[in-house]
Amino acid sequence: MEQGQDRVNLTINIFWQIWKARNKRIFDSAKQEPHKTVQKAQEEWLEFEQAREIEQESRTGQNNRGHQARREQLREDVVSLYTDAAISAKRIRTGQGIIARNWKGTIMRAKGIVNQWKGTASKEEALAVRNALLMAKQAGWTKIIVHTDCKSVVEQINRCSEYDYSIATIQEDVQDLRIGFDKCSFVFIPRTENEISHALAHFAVKVVHNIEWEQDFPIWLIDLVKREMREEAKKLHVNLLMIVTLHTLDKIAMPRRIDDIWTHKFDLVDGRKKVISNYW
Repeated sequence: MEQGQDRVNLTINIFWQIWKARNKRIFDSAKQEPHKTVQKAQEEWLEFEQAREIEQESRTGQNNRGHQARREQLREDVVSLYTDAAISAKRIRTGQGIIARNWKGTIMRAKGIVNQWKGTASKEEALAVRNALLMAKQAGWTKIIVHTDCKSVVEQINRCSEYDYSIATIQEDVQDLRIGFDKCSFVFIPRTENEISHALAHFAVKVVHNIEWEQDFPIWLIDLVKREMREEAKKLHVNLLMIVTLHTLDKIAMPRRIDDIWTHKFDLVDGRKKVISNYW
């Protein structure tokens, strides 16, 4: 959710910078390179985020060193854990997949756990979360964010009460373990954002013993990470590439008022602009 909001904020700022560059070009005959416009948008967005975080920290009474150092330290220290579970009725087995990634998205550790029993979805998902905390504790990580696509488990953990009777003991273990971390939060994510741990969980169902990688990861796992990062990059840059391309055209039929953006649509045809009504 936070990442999605960051993308929205950055995109808005890029549009605002392009709008200002357009006005300078039309009214002052001043030209600006597209990459400089994008760079300025990114810089202003980062400055805004830094100022916002500093203000939030000051309100909570925190007074640490410079914001940029704090930001980099937090980004480097926080480990993101992704968990999922799979059940095979045919094999009478369950599998759990746990992936640990740093702030850059690089895999730090991966673990697959197999159990020879009939399991339930909620119980296996809760066990995967507990095992993720155990793995983090063993690795010595002090700041973690646990992601899972099981909404009910996340809600019960965050409520710290009213546990489902079938997983109450596991949830209590989770609460006891989270106390040992400087930072420990639990986040629900959709399955589409949890494909790697999902694949690992299904892989674990097929093996005869637990597996764990810390450095030499299997090729198929690395390929999944690369594919996910490529898809993520496409989502982040597709709109950016479009507006930068439009910004470089010699003749841009832009609306004269920013409010008109909501009533016009611009379609690129053979290097020219065509106005289409009913934007969005």
